[in-house]
Amino acid sequence: MLLIAMVSCCCAVFAQKFVPKIEAGTEMTYTVSMNGESIQFQLNVNSIGDSVKMTWEVAKYGSGQYVMAAQSLENGNKMTLQAPEPDETTKLSNSETMVFISRSAYKSIAKNQEMEFDNLKYILTKDATPAIKIDNKELDVLHAISTDGKNEMWVLNNPAFPLICKTKNGTAGASFTLQSIR
Repeated sequence: MLLIAMVSCCCAVFAQKFVPKIEAGTEMTYTVSMNGESIQFQLNVNSIGDSVKMTWEVAKYGSGQYVMAAQSLENGNKMTLQAPEPDETTKLSNSETMVFISRSAYKSIAKNQEMEFDNLKYILTKDATPAIKIDNKELDVLHAISTDGKNEMWVLNNPAFPLICKTKNGTAGASFTLQSIR
């Protein structure tokens, strides 16, 4: 009986979903697909304070910085899709985020099971979808589908930093898939 209890406890621990901590020094790699082409997009969080400063890099294109105001992370309602220019700092408006939904959008989807983001209304779905795994660990995500059924988004279940882990048929046709986070 003791052996069965121990195995059950171990299985429960291993079955828990993973929520990586996002802080200064966090590195994320995405595959971004658009118009039949895919690129690797690396994003490093440099600092978090009155703004979130991130360095981006795309092989054979260049690197630069994003500066996202704290107001953007709190209440932004769209993700920027502007192609950044190498060796430049791109300052996002207070309504724009980069790879995050705002905390207010997260609160809305978690509490009311719906949110507005990128001029679309998303509804939380409980439908089974393939797990999003990083290093063989399943991420704890919220899965939302636009009311027209064309767009999907998987967001890390983290109220402080609701990271977009995956999009399908995202705004402007771009789809993102998180490949790694450290």
